[in-house]
Amino acid sequence: MSTERSPAPTRHRLVHAAFWGASLYFGWRWSSESGPAWQHALQLLAIMPAAVSAVQLVRRWRVRHRRGDGVLGRLPVRDLFLAKLLLIASALALDYLLQCWIPPQSAQIIAGAGLCVAFATIGPALHRRHSDSRAP
Repeated sequence: MSTERSPAPTRHRLVHAAFWGASLYFGWRWSSESGPAWQHALQLLAIMPAAVSAVQLVRRWRVRHRRGDGVLGRLPVRDLFLAKLLLIASALALDYLLQCWIPPQSAQIIAGAGLCVAFATIGPALHRRHSDSRAP
């Protein structure tokens, strides 16, 4: 009986951890900044391409130096960007909707928490779906 562990569960854990880290950052940025909700949305939309570009640069460096794709694998950049765009639009709508009933700061916190949870659950699912569809 072999006691070797498959790299797939570790890879999935690391992908989940990376998405949770990024989602906590996006949720924190949304809920901690003062100002209107549209400003938060624009800030996050400006940060997203930079983050994806950094991940792609690291991935290319790993491939060029023969370290394989590792945890990063092949990212579904287009799908992730569209999902993030939809999530930010949803957070913006939720923020404005909640401001009708509760104070703006509370609405900001709720929208930021919702953005965090949604991004942390949708991101790994898209990554897994993309990785499964590309498997030989």
